[in-house]
Amino acid sequence: MRKLFFRIFACIAVIAAALPPAAFADTAGDAYQRGQIAWKNQDYETAFREYRTAGDLGHLDAQILLAINLSASPYREDFTESRKWWAKAAGQGNSSSMVALGDSYRHGDLDGNFVDYKEAVKWYRTASNSKNTEHRGDASLALGEMYEAGQGTAANPSEAMKFYKKAADCGNGEAKFRIGLLYETGKGVGRNYAKAREWYTAAAGDRVSAAMYRVGYLHEKGLGVKANMKEAEKWYRKAADAGDSWSQLYFGDKCEHGKGVPVDLISAHVWYNLASKGMGSEELWKKAKSAKERVALKLSAEELARAEKIAREWRPR
Repeated sequence: MRKLFFRIFACIAVIAAALPPAAFADTAGDAYQRGQIAWKNQDYETAFREYRTAGDLGHLDAQILLAINLSASPYREDFTESRKWWAKAAGQGNSSSMVALGDSYRHGDLDGNFVDYKEAVKWYRTASNSKNTEHRGDASLALGEMYEAGQGTAANPSEAMKFYKKAADCGNGEAKFRIGLLYETGKGVGRNYAKAREWYTAAAGDRVSAAMYRVGYLHEKGLGVKANMKEAEKWYRKAADAGDSWSQLYFGDKCEHGKGVPVDLISAHVWYNLASKGMGSEELWKKAKSAKERVALKLSAEELARAEKIAREWRPR
């Protein structure tokens, strides 16, 4: 019986070797389509089984879909499997998967486990040389951040600047903002407020709200430019409208206390509410949350409902 098994296996191997590559492509495509149908029917067990079959046969979309879904799972075994599929897709030259694999090693799972900075640097470096401009920029930005923070390598702001500029050349707005920060703080370069403002302004053109805030700050403090509070206010408002939490906190304070504008508690609550939901430090979150709760006590039920509706329907612009 054992000999018979190996003879059958050998025959299958010979037949498989004789098949043209298109046969595997058709098989992979068929499995992927079956997976798509199962997914639409909410038969996820079958969908994942078919996607895995397609992925093992080299179907790129199946590999990426598996990686995306498994990486978001709370189960560790799913997360580790996601890296297998990212690696398979990256092995086919897919640069977005190279960046994603770098992200996976840099940030780990949902609980911050399985971090490996050296592996992250390796995959970002590979992606930073890809032909895709966007992915090359994303990878170069990540490398700059890791060199600046000393993740997987010795902290080196000068080297970080090189990667930020490479990313900026690819049109990456966040990298332009990071260059501005290095010039403003003097990390790895001589402090130069004029150059900082130049890079912040470029990043603001790419809708980086934090850069808009920094331009406003430089105008307010007269750093590298003549102090001009009117110009600073203009930039702070742009930043707030684009979603910058510090700027939103700033306008909440103005509206609550009537600083240069009439007191408007509904608007103050809206700004504080938005600031409390944005990305930022714990300090920012605590300040915005406390201010929102303070103002809420001064509003009627109708006014509070109106303020919450405005915040709920608000969109960056």
